[in-house]
Amino acid sequence: MADKAMHEKTVLIEEFPQARQLQCQWHVVTWLKKQADRLALSVKKQVKAMMGLLVYARSKMEYDEARSTMKELLGGDENHPLYKTFLGNWDNSQEEWVSYLRGNVPHLTYSTNNRIESKWGKIKDVINNTSSIDELVTTLITLHEYAEDQYIAEYHRVGSRPRGPDEDPELAALGMEISPFAARFGDKIEYTLQRQATIPWKGYSDEQLYWCDVRGERRGTTRYC
Repeated sequence: MADKAMHEKTVLIEEFPQARQLQCQWHVVTWLKKQADRLALSVKKQVKAMMGLLVYARSKMEYDEARSTMKELLGGDENHPLYKTFLGNWDNSQEEWVSYLRGNVPHLTYSTNNRIESKWGKIKDVINNTSSIDELVTTLITLHEYAEDQYIAEYHRVGSRPRGPDEDPELAALGMEISPFAARFGDKIEYTLQRQATIPWKGYSDEQLYWCDVRGERRGTTRYC
């Protein structure tokens, strides 16, 4: 998913020729409405509303109606600069930015690229245009490794993940109060106690070795010296 920067789109097509490109709908709406700022006040607000309807059209009928209404608001003039710009730059790539034509793409209802833009912003906080390519690559690799270590630490933190169906609620509550090191002994202690309850044990009395079952009853003796 990208914005309308043609140089970026060209690079993406070269690197990923089989991938389908989508336009960030926020960028599309923003750009189209900005073009309407040049119109007369009497139609500016209505044309901007039509731009939003075009982007979020749920069917071909809705899209065609919004486009036709926009043309009427522009005086029905097909040679109007705004209408010509729209036909030449946007109408011919509807599958990239109109909602009803993007429904068959697994985009998880995500229609903008603000997450990507946010990541670029964070990267720009730590690098600048005076750095060499080697410095940039080294910095990005270091930041990636640091972020990965943070993620792993958070993933293994007690209470950071949803509770499983077999997790003991009492132990889980205890785990929130003690360190991860101590919490790991819970299962070991429970296993040891269960094992001791099911394994016979032996004892010594009056110079005799005797065996007991799990209920503590003697089952045999052996004299020793």
